[in-house]
Amino acid sequence: MTDVVKVQIPLITNDPHKHALVYANDRKCIVQQPLSDTTIKLLGDDRKAFFEAEFRRGKWLIGRRVQDMDW
Repeated sequence: MTDVVKVQIPLITNDPHKHALVYANDRKCIVQQPLSDTTIKLLGDDRKAFFEAEFRRGKWLIGRRVQDMDW
């Protein structure tokens, strides 16, 4: 099942991997995970964006970018 997720890049971090915070509406399935090169390109200069994604094996499989939501 596909959900819309918010992907947020931290403004400041001491994590050398710079994992993003990814979660669905109502903070469902919150995880910190690395982003693929494709997702990073789709983010561009934005610090947060919304994507279609599927939750499998404890992480989000991020697909295409969608319009911004108000949550």
